[in-house]
Amino acid sequence: MKNLSIGISPCPNDVFIFAGMILGEVTLDGYSLSVDYQDVETLNHNTEQVQYDIAKISYANLSYVSERYTLLDSGGALGRGVGPLLLTGGAKFDPECEILVPGERTTANFLLGFYLDRPIKRRYLPFDEVYAAMLQNREAQGVVIHEKRFTYAQDGLHLVTDLGDHWEKKTGCPIPLGGIVLKKSLEIDPTLLEEKIRESIRWAEAHDAETFALCREYAQDMDENVIRAHIGLYVNEFSLSLGEEGQRAVSILRERMAALQSST
Repeated sequence: MKNLSIGISPCPNDVFIFAGMILGEVTLDGYSLSVDYQDVETLNHNTEQVQYDIAKISYANLSYVSERYTLLDSGGALGRGVGPLLLTGGAKFDPECEILVPGERTTANFLLGFYLDRPIKRRYLPFDEVYAAMLQNREAQGVVIHEKRFTYAQDGLHLVTDLGDHWEKKTGCPIPLGGIVLKKSLEIDPTLLEEKIRESIRWAEAHDAETFALCREYAQDMDENVIRAHIGLYVNEFSLSLGEEGQRAVSILRERMAALQSST
C-alpha cells in the first residue's frame, strides 16, 4: 500500500472536509494517508517545494504550482461573505503604517492590495500570530482570516473593511480563498479523488459527533459556537464543486493577479 501525504490547515473547514478520510471512513483503494497540519502560508511554501501529494493552497498561489499540481473541483473554500477582514486595534486605520498579513502568497494578501491599490508596508506572520500581535499591540493593524472573524469584536478590535466584500462588488464573483491540488505525477485520476472528497464531506455531515470532536482537537478557537459557525460559513456548495461560478472566480483572480504583477 502506497502512502499519500496530505497538507491541510488545522482550521475547522479543512478538518471537516477531510474528516471521513482522516478517520478512515472514506478510503482510496491502494493508498494510506498521512496528514500534515500547517498554516496556509506554510502549505503554500511546502507545495511550491512539492512536499505533498495532495494539498490545500491559496488560490493566489495556484500559478506558482500549476506545472506540477492539478486543481481539484472539490474541497475548496469559496463563497460570499467569507472574505478576510482588515482590522485595527486603534480608533483609526492608517494606510501609511505597517499592516500585518498572514503570508505573502495568500489570497488575503492579494485582496489587501486589490482593496488599497497603493504601496503597502507589509509584515508577514502566520495567521494566528497576526491576531495575537494585534491583541498585544493595540496600535497594530492587520488582515485576519478563518475563525477570528467571529471573535474580533469581543476582543476589542475594530473592522476597517471586509476585503471580500470589496472583491464581490468589483467582480461580482464569490471569493476564491483556497483549493485542493493533486500532484500530477501520481497515477491517480483527479475525478476519483474529487468524488472521494465529496464522500468525505457527506460522511462528516452525517456523523456530527465524531467530526466535531476531530475539528475541536485542531481548532484555533475552542468555543463550540465559533467552530460550528466557521464550518457553516466555509463548507458550502463550492466545497462539493467549484461549478462554473467558482471556476470563473478563480480565473478572474488569476487574471487580476497577472495584471497587477505586470504593472509593477
